[in-house]
Amino acid sequence: MRKVLTALGLLAVLGVRHDVRAGQPVRPAAAPVTPVSGPSWLNTLGVDIRDTSLGRGAGRYGPNPQDPAAERRAVSINLDTPVAISGADLYRLNCQACHRGDGTGAPPEIKSVLPAVQGSTLQQMSAALRQKTAQARADLYQRIEKGGPKMPPRAFLQRSDVDLLFGYLTTLAGGRAAATPPRTRMSVDRVGEFVVKGTCHICHDASGARPTPTAILMQGRVPSLASVLADKPIADFVDKVRAGGSVMMGDPLYPHRGRMPVFYYLTDTEIGAAYKYLSAYPPR
Repeated sequence: MRKVLTALGLLAVLGVRHDVRAGQPVRPAAAPVTPVSGPSWLNTLGVDIRDTSLGRGAGRYGPNPQDPAAERRAVSINLDTPVAISGADLYRLNCQACHRGDGTGAPPEIKSVLPAVQGSTLQQMSAALRQKTAQARADLYQRIEKGGPKMPPRAFLQRSDVDLLFGYLTTLAGGRAAATPPRTRMSVDRVGEFVVKGTCHICHDASGARPTPTAILMQGRVPSLASVLADKPIADFVDKVRAGGSVMMGDPLYPHRGRMPVFYYLTDTEIGAAYKYLSAYPPR
């Protein structure tokens, strides 16, 4: 099926941003948007992608190249309108790639987030215990911002973002969900920054030459974000991230399923936002 992009999405990719209701330019988000830079988290740790669960929390992979080709789905994206983001959305964009949808992680390498959250939300009468609960919450916030031995820092999140995220984590850990979860509106570029820094940069370096097909297969090399963007139009980029596709690897070249998970839990617009972000803020 021929891929479809909405007119709004095409205008946004070309840098034309207008409020569809008032016809006025969209005001930039208060939070600064900055380029992704430096080595991937796996390279920072010195971990081979073939030997880790980091970045694989989606748990799904693309189709087998030997299977009959499925009909290509349509891709519809709106990159012109600010996005309403909840704590659950922030979790998907920044945490689920490693901690999985239910927060349990992949022990012992990736710990569950649930015990730390439960320890920071206990309702106790004792003043001493309330103080410990407050300290546990402060420690959790610091871990999110600064990271840990195997957890990348999330310093690009604002305090208000972490507050929203924490609210969802308490629900994930068994707390009562709000009837109407709070949301915040942010620019498409900011959403793209979350997707790239919170998910893609775990495995992909920001910049660098594209590795050879042999290096990808035999050495576990991962193409940089800059090199991926160089040869993929936005519709192909969205389709590959969300639905998967075979890759040519080895010597001689042969189609393989590939090691990249299918991030089915990201929306077309969120993945398109990542593409737009990488285009507007070239990786360093």
